[in-house]
Amino acid sequence: MLLNQLSVSYKCHSSIGNSLNLHTMIDEVLQTFTQETDAIFATFYLMKNSFEQIGCFGKEIPYDINQFLSLCDEQQITQCSYEESLTVVLFKLENGLLLFMYDKSIDLNFICSIYENLRNRLNISINSCLNYQTVQEKNLSLEQEVKKALDKSKEKEKQFFEQLKMAQMGELIGNIAHQWRQPLSVISTAISGLRLKKEMSILTDQDFYEYCDGVLDTVMYLSKTIDEFRDYIKESNREKEIIVQDRIKMALTMVESSYKMEGIQIIEEFMEPKPLTFRLILGELLQAMLPILNNAKEALMVKEQKEKWLKYAVRKSEYNIIITLEDNAGGIPESILDKIFNPYFTTKHQTQGTGIGLYTCYDIVVNHLGGNLRVENTSSGAKFFMELPLQINYVI
Repeated sequence: MLLNQLSVSYKCHSSIGNSLNLHTMIDEVLQTFTQETDAIFATFYLMKNSFEQIGCFGKEIPYDINQFLSLCDEQQITQCSYEESLTVVLFKLENGLLLFMYDKSIDLNFICSIYENLRNRLNISINSCLNYQTVQEKNLSLEQEVKKALDKSKEKEKQFFEQLKMAQMGELIGNIAHQWRQPLSVISTAISGLRLKKEMSILTDQDFYEYCDGVLDTVMYLSKTIDEFRDYIKESNREKEIIVQDRIKMALTMVESSYKMEGIQIIEEFMEPKPLTFRLILGELLQAMLPILNNAKEALMVKEQKEKWLKYAVRKSEYNIIITLEDNAGGIPESILDKIFNPYFTTKHQTQGTGIGLYTCYDIVVNHLGGNLRVENTSSGAKFFMELPLQINYVI
């Protein structure tokens, strides 16, 4: 008899607190207590912020819980008769109520002593489940808030890039206007020469074809410029495999005329002879390079020196494609060198710019292209290193 009582007590004790999910934990307690103490029915009511039945086990017996609530004792286990053959045991806890129904023939003294001995353990386990549930709800709420914040941040970032693109568009159009002057002059001269020779009846077939070839070549050049400009400004998420050397030259071509007007030489320091391929969204590499090129031009414009230049190079290391852009404008003050890639940081007066250019360069190279962007001062000026991962992009 004693061994049997110890076994029942142990099993009831062991069924408590095996899960932090309140429903799961209560289900195990109700099932174990019912089976081990020969209860006919068992259920639990959560009595915290609301009155809620959580789990039941055994034979369903109709009853009205309200008729028992007034009988509950905060400190003691309450027993009361129900119908002719049943005894109801009410076990009040800190945040709930356990209700058991037994046959009247069962001696409940030992059973009630088990419940009383397990009161603290039940309270601790139920409170732990409730605390865990509260934490889970707060975590879910926090996750939703974080998601909203991330969505808002992504939307702001999208607007940010659109603003940058629009800010740069005016300068690009100016560069294209400079770039088109000479080709348009070539076309105008060719057509004028063609017309003049025709009027003077000295136009030969060779002259005609030479003029036409010259005009067609120039038109193709203008068309290519427009295509590249369109690729840069259009909204597109389409990836394309490009040759890095070609895109570098394209970016330099877009600023070449404005550089010439300021007396700035563009010097090729080194160009990797084998084509280096890279997959990216069209326009991203140009968008990363143009702010650096424009900043270099602006820095050189205010310098009173005979020689003004920008040197560029494209090299292949073991793991990276390395693009360097170096000017001789004197460099960046050491006090701000580690801040120039921060959002909205600028050395310009607030009426001259927003300072978003170099942050955008960094964001594109690091977060979009999976590379790295850094800058250091040389004896001549500032030198930017744009490193793009080579492992899966380089084609031998």
